[in-house]
Amino acid sequence: MSAQAPAQKITLEEIAERKKKLLNEIHVQKKAMTATTREIFAPLTPATNKADAIMRSFNTGMAIFDGVVMGIKIMRKIRAYFRNMR
Repeated sequence: MSAQAPAQKITLEEIAERKKKLLNEIHVQKKAMTATTREIFAPLTPATNKADAIMRSFNTGMAIFDGVVMGIKIMRKIRAYFRNMR
């Protein structure tokens, strides 16, 4: 009836070995994710000169401005969507 190949028998030793291998891979990935997270959220190093301090302030201000503009655009779209539902 069915044309499937006979199932391969899996031993407990193979399961234990595969589990150990997968746990090692998970551990390595967890270390990489932890390192990346620490790098992303690390506190900024103090500005070494006046130009760096000014540029950092400018970049922060532009990020805030960009967030506010995006928020306004999203609110307008949401309001227009609900206005058109009537």
